[in-house]
Amino acid sequence: MAEIIEAFISGFCRSSNETRTVACEYERRTDGSLELSEFDCNYEKCPNSSACLIYKEAVDRTKED
Repeated sequence: MAEIIEAFISGFCRSSNETRTVACEYERRTDGSLELSEFDCNYEKCPNSSACLIYKEAVDRTKED
């Protein structure tokens, strides 16, 4: 069974014009890398997704280690 890591990322959401906390779930792969498996936001349909700093931080965490 893969290890699941939860993280909460706070930042400013342009779409809702407020500070938002997003729950993220990462799965540790067998090679030790992290994969973002859940992102508690509708990023795919967001009109501001290309400038979303919350999603950027969530993806950047997969590149750490």
